[in-house]
Amino acid sequence: MQHIISNVTCLYPRLNQPYRFVKPPRAEELGLKGKSEPCDHDEQGAGYETNFIMNKDEAVSLGHLCKEAYANAVAMDTKGKWPEKPKYMPARSVKQEDGSIQYVGKCRINAKYGREKVNPPKQVDAKRNVLGPDFRLTTGSRANIAVTIKPFYMHEENYGVSLRIRAIQVLELAPEKESNDPFEVHDGYTTDDAFASKPADKVEDILSDEIPF
Repeated sequence: MQHIISNVTCLYPRLNQPYRFVKPPRAEELGLKGKSEPCDHDEQGAGYETNFIMNKDEAVSLGHLCKEAYANAVAMDTKGKWPEKPKYMPARSVKQEDGSIQYVGKCRINAKYGREKVNPPKQVDAKRNVLGPDFRLTTGSRANIAVTIKPFYMHEENYGVSLRIRAIQVLELAPEKESNDPFEVHDGYTTDDAFASKPADKVEDILSDEIPF
């Protein structure tokens, strides 16, 4: 089942290349959390993904569609292994400190299925112009996301509904945050001064050609 989630705020998008979630050494002992890092298609857990915040109407509509898709999968289960209700859903409501409710979702697609590599989800601008391979979506950007609603049953403890990202339409691009720079601007030496060193260079196609927006 295909669906477009409209006017969301993207969180931690990782769409320009495959990423995987890794745990640092001795994570449990040190109380550290894991992180996502760029990787190759063949790495275990490699994929493209983004979290997002949506409004209540979008959340309610998505919830109904996910339950409908799961119910259809249960009805088609000839072996009777699918539980009646999904254990996992791709979105949840989160209560904020001020008492308000935030509706948060996640969509993802593997970088490889079997032997077939999956290209990054297609990204287009508000006028449906295709964005180049070097484009990087930023946290806080506003967008429409095209997904496939996918019921799944892995085993008796892992079943529910996931969202496979198909494409994304960027409506408003948020500025990139410099998370590694703790300083503020001051009067003084700048790279315009004589003998300034040149800064180091910054290191930094979807399942089909259709654009659903």
